Amino acid sequence: MSKTKSIIIIIIVLLIIGIGVFAYIQANSHNTKIDVISNSTLKNGDKVKIELTDEYRNNYPNENIHIKILDDSGWAHNYDVTTNKEGKASVVLETFENGNYTIHTIYNGTMFNKAYHGVTSLEIDDGY
Repeated sequence: MSKTKSIIIIIIVLLIIGIGVFAYIQANSHNTKIDVISNSTLKNGDKVKIELTDEYRNNYPNENIHIKILDDSGWAHNYDVTTNKEGKASVVLETFENGNYTIHTIYNGTMFNKAYHGVTSLEIDDGY
């Protein structure tokens, strides 16, 4: 067998293996979701609580989540948290002014968990 034919056969085998691995990962990947499980109206000192799950409501522990809280002017408060053994994490609100905010939750995913980006409304009202 010539050297060229050997190289072509190796390339075809590698392509078939690559397609098989891709198909396996896609077939076994789970959609993920981050729910904000705290109230939609909070005050300073309260926690914004989140929960990372998949479509079967399985929790994902020890996963990194980025939380961005934006005010009406676009000012961002950024937090990086790690979920606990129940797939939950939280951020304590401090030094926020009264007003409406938007919570962006970002999970980059893993090989078998798909990435997720969610947006939720939040109102901060300290009662004054």
